[in-house]
Amino acid sequence: MLGIPTHLAPRVNAWSTVRAFHAAAIGSLVAAALLLLLYRVDAPTDHVLGAVLAVVPMLVMIGVHVHVGTWRSAAAFLVVGGICAYWFATVVQRELAGVPWVTSYLLSLVVVPLVLIGGTGSGTLRVVLWSVSGFVVGRVVTSVVAAQAGGPDHPLVLAWVTLGFVIGLVVAVNRSTRRSERIQPELLRSAREEHVTAYRAGIEAEAAAILHDTVLNHLNAIALAPAGPMDEHLVQTMEADVAMLTGRAWLAADGPAADDGADDTTTVAVAAFDRMLDEQRSTGLQITVTGDPVSVARLDPQAMTAVLRAVAQCLTNVRKHAGTDAAEVSVFDDGLACTVMVVDDGRGFDEQATGADRMGLRNSVRERIGRVGGDVQVWSSPGSGTSVMMSVPYASANAPVPIRPHDDDVERAS
Repeated sequence: MLGIPTHLAPRVNAWSTVRAFHAAAIGSLVAAALLLLLYRVDAPTDHVLGAVLAVVPMLVMIGVHVHVGTWRSAAAFLVVGGICAYWFATVVQRELAGVPWVTSYLLSLVVVPLVLIGGTGSGTLRVVLWSVSGFVVGRVVTSVVAAQAGGPDHPLVLAWVTLGFVIGLVVAVNRSTRRSERIQPELLRSAREEHVTAYRAGIEAEAAAILHDTVLNHLNAIALAPAGPMDEHLVQTMEADVAMLTGRAWLAADGPAADDGADDTTTVAVAAFDRMLDEQRSTGLQITVTGDPVSVARLDPQAMTAVLRAVAQCLTNVRKHAGTDAAEVSVFDDGLACTVMVVDDGRGFDEQATGADRMGLRNSVRERIGRVGGDVQVWSSPGSGTSVMMSVPYASANAPVPIRPHDDDVERAS
């Protein structure tokens, strides 16, 4: 029961146990009726059909109690069950007096439902009291019938065993539930801590990737810039990135925001994709776009943001490392995933030989796409150019569910 919330565990335990008792009670009555019918076939002169008819009202009352499930329906079953047990025992004592062990077994089968039907609450004591009451009713009825018939008072061994089993099972389930109630809060606390830790790790990884995409790239651009006033576009880009880093905009996983009052999701997504490409083109990179950029809009906001940032980093890598000023961005939609390829015909590289301190492809592309359930493949070798393929599924069941921590968790993580 560890997977059930603590406040629901006792109720679920009680419900499942009581339903099992009801099923066993029905089985006991059906077995008694079948045995009597088989006996009737073997001994046609014995009039045992009256005992079979006595079982029918008990089955009906079990159905009523299962549907209603109150103490009143349980009490009504004990009353009707006691009357039917008297009827049943009278017929059996009269017709099967010569077979005492069969009589004892049949009487036990009709008393067992009186024991099992007594589960109308989640409290251990209440269930035990109902079961004992049912056993007492059945025992008194069979004793009265035996006295009236002048026959032996059968011990009803099966009914005794059933009563002991019910009490033992209810006590064991109660102890197990209490143990679960003590353990489950610790499990829930551990699960929450694990979720928060995973969330913080994701924030830290994204923060490292954004720092690489902004600060390190800007420092590289400044180092390569000629002497004199800084390029106006670079200044504006740096100011925008500083504003983002000093705020919390980089924490948002809600995708690009609409500009100029645009409210169409597809339009906003395509506009954000185009802005990203324009920013890269402003650095002197010639970018050719093929395929269907609209498919990017089908991604959820978190995945869309990750794809845009990863593509921007791939284009930055082309400009910084490929030794070429041209690249191609292709967007494909196969109905299951959005695939974006960034291809250049530059100098290429050996990814295995890339130093561990080089974070561009590893952190800003591979890990970033991986955090939204996507996959990255790279084909490159020295002198043959580079192709980077990023594939992110649409609303994938395997994609990680973003965890919304409390404000204090975000504060600590940031």
